[in-house]
Amino acid sequence: MRRSAKLFSLLAPLALSTIWLSTAALGQQRLVSIGERRLFIDCAGQVAAQPVTVILITGGGGTTKNWAKVQPEIARFVRVCSYDAAGLGNSDKTAQRQSAVEMVEDLHALLEAADEKKPYILAGHSMGGLYARWFTTRYPSEVAGLLLVDSSHEEQAWRLHEIDPAGPGLSDAVARGGFIAMQGERSTWHTDVPLIVLGRGRPFPRTGQLTEAQFAAWDRIWQEMQQDLARRSPKGQYRWAANSGHMIPDDEPELVIQAVRDLIDAKVR
Repeated sequence: MRRSAKLFSLLAPLALSTIWLSTAALGQQRLVSIGERRLFIDCAGQVAAQPVTVILITGGGGTTKNWAKVQPEIARFVRVCSYDAAGLGNSDKTAQRQSAVEMVEDLHALLEAADEKKPYILAGHSMGGLYARWFTTRYPSEVAGLLLVDSSHEEQAWRLHEIDPAGPGLSDAVARGGFIAMQGERSTWHTDVPLIVLGRGRPFPRTGQLTEAQFAAWDRIWQEMQQDLARRSPKGQYRWAANSGHMIPDDEPELVIQAVRDLIDAKVR
């Protein structure tokens, strides 16, 4: 009896260690070092469940919490990760706001350091959609599909300025954020990977300095830009989230989940 107790006392730490290693192998929530900084990443789902890993990219100022209604359901059928960009959530702080290029390079470094399996399906909401497109341009061989959820558009700064000349102007800061800062210049971005665009069905809230006519024009232009993004791939499609505002992952998470399923099916085929 004492021998059994002694054996258990020796094996128990090993068993606990094995459980911890198994959990760590799947990822879960952790801080990952990229150079001198650490970024927070939250992963779930079996690594071998599908031949891709889904990466959820939030909009400006968002965190992993923005995907709370989406990530647990996606994890039921595929490996999925969300993360906090530098200076946000649980990630290390930064001295200044990052450029779009820096955001993309951070994400790439994070996925490499976290050893998440390629290729990726990138799902970007709002500004996250812009980062997903830049990532695809810089690392095309690593991306198997794109989901753009009411995504920002490279042309939106000058288009809004055209509606509201008294509003925010076009500047180097606009260009640094990933937008075209030259009036009338068109985006040349395109991709060959399967692409789904989810566009909002509800109009923008009527707040701020725009008139009703300006808001109506912006609603129309925003929908046009979403449809334009869907045409940037020969395998692209546009889907209308009829009951959603900008926060589609909160308003109609089932649409995001189904779009991810469809992109996986397209990859498997």
